[in-house]
Amino acid sequence: MTPDWFPTADTWAAWAQWATAIIAIGAAVFAYQQVKLARETRERVAQPDVVVYIDHNEVRHYLDLVIKNFGQTTAYNIRLKLPPLRVAPFTNQITGEEVTHLWLPKTIAVLAPNQEWRTVWDSAVRREDYRKKHKESLASSFVGSVEFDDKMIADKPSYSNPISLDANMFYNTTWIRRNESKTAKDALYAIADTLRSYQREHHGVWVYTVPGDEERRRREAEFIEDEREREEFLRDIRVIRDHTDGDDTRPDNPREG
Repeated sequence: MTPDWFPTADTWAAWAQWATAIIAIGAAVFAYQQVKLARETRERVAQPDVVVYIDHNEVRHYLDLVIKNFGQTTAYNIRLKLPPLRVAPFTNQITGEEVTHLWLPKTIAVLAPNQEWRTVWDSAVRREDYRKKHKESLASSFVGSVEFDDKMIADKPSYSNPISLDANMFYNTTWIRRNESKTAKDALYAIADTLRSYQREHHGVWVYTVPGDEERRRREAEFIEDEREREEFLRDIRVIRDHTDGDDTRPDNPREG
């Protein structure tokens, strides 16, 4: 006999229906979250992605400030929110004014995918010289944000990325600068010039196909023969000159005689 407290078949069926409903709701919520996450991922990949960072300049010891769009779509209305970036003071060669802070645009109209805006920030050497001279270090860490839109006329909130800059991030680093002006074409021309110089004696590499002693004797004999021909030539010239100077048979006046 079944106790009164034991669930009946109808109770088991009701519980099963509730469990099925809970599982279905959980599956629906999970699927919705996955769809939402996939949509957000697609939107994030497709949106512009502007990043502000420090990079090496082509001239060693100089730092560049770079604003670059790493996204797959164009960024518009790029705005920087940063405190003034200190530089080692210098005199502007055009205006004659003393420069103490890096100039930055209030707004950059557009940056296409992989396009960047770049400017020289400062010289690490000048910053160190300033510290030694004034016994004071220039501020090197700056925090801010960059805002941008995916349309010229924004119809939704702007995107935003944080900015963290440290002018000392490359301190005491070792790096190699490649000279991009030297191309493979230039290298081939240099090789060709070197090989061409081998055609001239006493330059580059000269190869003889006979034993060295034999070549040396041949060259000595050739040198002796050249000297003999040269002496004969000079002797003939002297004979002709002496003969011309001593010829008295020619009349002084062609009309006489």
